[in-house]
Amino acid sequence: MENYDDTTLYIILGIIVLTIYWSIRGLVQLFQRHNVILVILYIVFLFPIAYLHMLILGIWGSSKNDRMLKEAKEKAKFDKLVEEEKNK
Repeated sequence: MENYDDTTLYIILGIIVLTIYWSIRGLVQLFQRHNVILVILYIVFLFPIAYLHMLILGIWGSSKNDRMLKEAKEKAKFDKLVEEEKNK
């Protein structure tokens, strides 16, 4: 019975550590994407919603590098289209 309790404890601690990691990662992404004052007000006044938002961003949100790479590809595609229109 004691071994079962230890296993349960380790699983719960692992879930808590992952949740904290994802929350911090999501918080960083919120600060990268939005105005600092708005993020703080969002957290203060709408904490449950903001926390779920942070958690979702932490788990499935793209990193800053991924977003920058996507934006660069879109800009390159747009510049290519502009250049093609100029050559017509």
